[in-house]
Amino acid sequence: MGALPVATRAAIVLTVLLAPGCAAKGHIATPEEIARLQRAAGLSASGRITLSGPQGKFRTRFLFGVARPDALRIEIPSGAGLRFLLVARDGRLRADLPSDDAMFEGPETREVMEKLFGIDIEPRDLVSALLGSPPDSMTVEWRFEALKPAKMSLDARNGTRLSMTLDDPDVEPPAARAFEPGPARRTALSLREMADRLGLKR
Repeated sequence: MGALPVATRAAIVLTVLLAPGCAAKGHIATPEEIARLQRAAGLSASGRITLSGPQGKFRTRFLFGVARPDALRIEIPSGAGLRFLLVARDGRLRADLPSDDAMFEGPETREVMEKLFGIDIEPRDLVSALLGSPPDSMTVEWRFEALKPAKMSLDARNGTRLSMTLDDPDVEPPAARAFEPGPARRTALSLREMADRLGLKR
């Protein structure tokens, strides 16, 4: 078979180079879309979360909900139910491992989030970023699809990148009870013990 014409070869190369960008979900958010997100009282969705940085990378399915000014809920499901639950509000944070009947409770700080997830970001700042108003210390890019947020990429201070791809987002906060910790678990863990058991930080 003879060599392909130059124009055909160029078209193939261009297709390959552009393919990753074409696969991106949605379009880069317009100022108007970000403004609508900034006016929202909250946001909830399921999806996929990817964390990558100096300490490695992990990816998992998750569900989350946020409400202004600082309420955060993150669920990581497992095949048998709920693997991990985190709720944070009013300066306090609670992390649960339901299958172990174990929990950690402490302050809502960057240090706690870094130990658990490897990302140097305060929960309050994550809530602000998810609602379109990140602090100056981080860079955030939103993509929208069908007038709703579809993907967020966030670069944190410690060189970690957080990417969240959203399925069926609802630009409304969950009910207030979603941010309330449940009854105390049988085992109270230290932050290090919780991080080791959770095993998400690489």
